[in-house]
Amino acid sequence: MELSSSESTIAQANRFLDSVREPRSEDDAARNVAELERIKDEMGMRGFSTPFAALTSATRNEDLDENEIRELKKQVRKMKELANAKKFTLNRVIVALAANRIAQRLLSRNRTEILSALPLNGNYIVQLVRHGEHAVTAYSRLLDELSAAGSELEKSIIVKVEHPVGSKKVVETIKLMSDQKIEARVKRVYGEDARVLSTEVRTEGEMLVRSKSVRACIASAYAVRAASKAAKGFDAELRADPKMRSYLDVLTSHGFSDMSALDNDDDKYFMIMEALAKAGLAAKAKEGYVLEEGLAEHVEERRRHLRGETARLASDDMALDLFRYYMSTPARKREGEPLFPGLSAGLSLKQVRMFDTLSKELGVKDAGSILLEKLDAERLSAGIKGDLFGAALFSMRSRKPVAWCAEFFSVGEEELKEAREKVHALLGGTDRSKKFMELVKGARGKRVK
Repeated sequence: MELSSSESTIAQANRFLDSVREPRSEDDAARNVAELERIKDEMGMRGFSTPFAALTSATRNEDLDENEIRELKKQVRKMKELANAKKFTLNRVIVALAANRIAQRLLSRNRTEILSALPLNGNYIVQLVRHGEHAVTAYSRLLDELSAAGSELEKSIIVKVEHPVGSKKVVETIKLMSDQKIEARVKRVYGEDARVLSTEVRTEGEMLVRSKSVRACIASAYAVRAASKAAKGFDAELRADPKMRSYLDVLTSHGFSDMSALDNDDDKYFMIMEALAKAGLAAKAKEGYVLEEGLAEHVEERRRHLRGETARLASDDMALDLFRYYMSTPARKREGEPLFPGLSAGLSLKQVRMFDTLSKELGVKDAGSILLEKLDAERLSAGIKGDLFGAALFSMRSRKPVAWCAEFFSVGEEELKEAREKVHALLGGTDRSKKFMELVKGARGKRVK
């Protein structure tokens, strides 16, 4: 049977996607990205982005006899099937492209913790389903944190300031969160000769990651990874019960982590239940199977625990990685080489609040406030190596020992000690830096409740 050009493209794309494996190097990921970009471009030229356009014109024909109408319905049905295949395959390619671009970034930074959980072949939904409803619940929660859905708009004021430095006049641009008494506050910081050249009010949506496909990749990777961690920890205790051990062995031997993964798949449900029946853990009933008495209660207890624990772990793990990134990465690098494609270089006040749950783990009073301090003060950090400025500031504000902080930020212990002295002098030893911090903190204080 001869395939159409679109059907051939769909077949080639899915063959390549099915062959994608975890890249071992940045070059491996780059090769995947190049091939996926080629496939996506070809799909664009063949109209994959508007797959249902042909259907519209096909259904407009009038004055047809009965036989022609019957034949037209057959053609329309085939066209619908092809259009759906186009849409599904293009979406899969887009997600795989985003996942492999993320893999490139992670490999270049040697941060590969979530690499194996990324949907590198584009099938993120399959990954989530196989890990059960607790992974899907965690995924939904992370999407809310990464996207703009339901978030308020936040106002910022971009102020261009001219002030004298020695015999010269220097122009600086600063960002404030309040429009109250701007000129008076600028003069208090830069001196009476300072002038406000211009102000611009910007209203920004709180979208942490702009790309929908990148958000799906990040959320699914952390959700799947957390689901595995939660199940591993809880199941270690459950395996002390022989029946639960047998139940878990049956699930894992078939590639599943929870019965909820079978809710919408009758074939897999009966396959697993038959295996459980052979192990003496289930019996046939009028409709399907029932688990052995006593086992069902343990299974439901496991289900409830994993739902809450997976969501908590996924949110905390993602927040911890992002906190370390924003604390250790200079503004210019965040703008040019973000950790994830489309990740915002700056943070709104509402986004910063997601890090407050880390305070206890990090040994600080308020993780969000430390991050705000770093983002506000980093423009004063000239002469301090980019990744050391945030690490040193965190070390000064945290109860954690210097050795722990050095390991957390992947910097040398001795260079961190030297950076601490510089940051202390910078933020605590000059009138200008003190006034600057009063300015930005005062503006932010009016916005934080």
